[in-house]
Amino acid sequence: MKLLLLILTVTLSLFASSINFEKDLQTAKEKAIKTDKKLMIMYSTPTCPECNYMKKKVLKDKEIVSFVNENFVSVIMDINEDEKILPYKFIGIPTFYFSDASNMKLLAQRIGGTREKQFLEIIKNIK
Repeated sequence: MKLLLLILTVTLSLFASSINFEKDLQTAKEKAIKTDKKLMIMYSTPTCPECNYMKKKVLKDKEIVSFVNENFVSVIMDINEDEKILPYKFIGIPTFYFSDASNMKLLAQRIGGTREKQFLEIIKNIK
C-alpha cells in the first residue's frame, strides 16, 4: 500500500511540473468559462529565442506551474500558424495576454521574456 501511494505521489508530481496547455483557443475558452478561470494566451513561434526560453525555463518553474494551473487556463498560439484566429494584435513575441474567457475582455498583457521571479509577480498581480 505504501509503495502504491509513493508511486502515485511521484507520478502526480511529474505531471505538475508543466503547465496544462490546451490544444486550441476555443477549447481553452470553454474550459475557462466552465472552471471560472481567466485565460492566459501566449503568442510565440518555434524559432523565437525568448519564446523558447519562456517555455523551457520560466514556464517550467514549479511555483509558476502550480500558480498558473490553479488560476488560469492556458494556450500557446503560433503567430504564423494561427494568424487568422489570433484574438489580439501584437507588436512582438512572446506576448502573454490575460483575459476574461466569457467576453475576451483583455485584463492585462506582457510583452517579451522575463525571469521566473518577475513572471510570478506579474501573474499574481493579474489574479
